[in-house]
Amino acid sequence: MCMNIDLTKTQQYLEWFKNKLYLNAIATSAKNRIVYRGQVYRCNLGVGIGSEECKERPCVVLQYNSANRTSPNTLVAPITHTTSTLPIVVPIAEKKDSSGKLILDGNVLLGNITCVSKARLSDYITDLSADEMKAVDKAISLSLGINHHYQTLQNMYDDKLQYIEKLKNNRTLLQTDLDSKQQQLDKFQELLDTYQFSDIQNLADFLEKSQKEM
Repeated sequence: MCMNIDLTKTQQYLEWFKNKLYLNAIATSAKNRIVYRGQVYRCNLGVGIGSEECKERPCVVLQYNSANRTSPNTLVAPITHTTSTLPIVVPIAEKKDSSGKLILDGNVLLGNITCVSKARLSDYITDLSADEMKAVDKAISLSLGINHHYQTLQNMYDDKLQYIEKLKNNRTLLQTDLDSKQQQLDKFQELLDTYQFSDIQNLADFLEKSQKEM
């Protein structure tokens, strides 16, 4: 089979092969490294094929923490300056260090989730916020095509919230009606006390007698 050989690409692959040998050499010691979900590290993705993400990039850890403690690998998604309106691309706020220097910005690409050895992870950069990770989780479900399961649960949850809100509104109306009746009862009691009637029936008898005498 005849093919054109890109010498520049070939050189990149050779350099990456050398780096892979080094990363493989440190993989045993790196497997005990503890990383946490939501943390961002510089990650050596190497030389990709086609449009795969490549080179060293910031990546956010997606794997759950129990697996991160025991597995030599973890799941990550790259953070790049690629802009897109796709729902699987999550923008993140600018992150700065204590001196005010920008250390991270861009977008998390949840269409490019990948499993990597912890040996590929180098410097810790920062953590994504809880709100950002919530957006990441939603984008993951869309990227993997499992969003409909969560959407069904979300719809059930929303229905329950609406039902609870309806019950609260009904309770408020009933309480208002009860308060109104209590006010009327208090007025009757005040009237009874003023004219020294023993009870409401005694007042009713008095009113009935008065009407007959008129």
